[in-house]
Amino acid sequence: MGRVNLEKVVKYIVDESVKLKNKYTDEINAKVEFGDVFTRDEGEYQQLTDVINKLGTIVYPGPSGNIYSLKKSIETVAGNLYLVKIRKPDNKLHFRGDADFDTDYQKLKQKYHNNSHFELIVRGKFEMLRLSDSSFDVMSCFSSIPVRKWI
Repeated sequence: MGRVNLEKVVKYIVDESVKLKNKYTDEINAKVEFGDVFTRDEGEYQQLTDVINKLGTIVYPGPSGNIYSLKKSIETVAGNLYLVKIRKPDNKLHFRGDADFDTDYQKLKQKYHNNSHFELIVRGKFEMLRLSDSSFDVMSCFSSIPVRKWI
């Protein structure tokens, strides 16, 4: 698996996340800030990790997978993407991945926090709204602090 295949997976995740975002929000022009690939098994995790290690550097080592900053962005329908996480396989996650979008988080939270498709996730440094729909195999996320600011 090379850059082309990694790009194909990332572009699919962003494309589908944009469709999901546009179905439930009016954040039509929101730019992608971060992409998260949920690997299906250990073999795919190793392949994607081998590829991305040649294309970027680890900017945040995490227990579920590392976040990389790419030397050359991946051009997506929602803008150029530099930050990508390759997530270790997890049988509890039945998604292909997620994309995080830059928005006015407080405004978005106020408008959509009661919508059943949105889940509020509170983490140590930040919180986010995670959007999902069972007809999509991706999620869309909106963070109070963009990933690029806390890594």
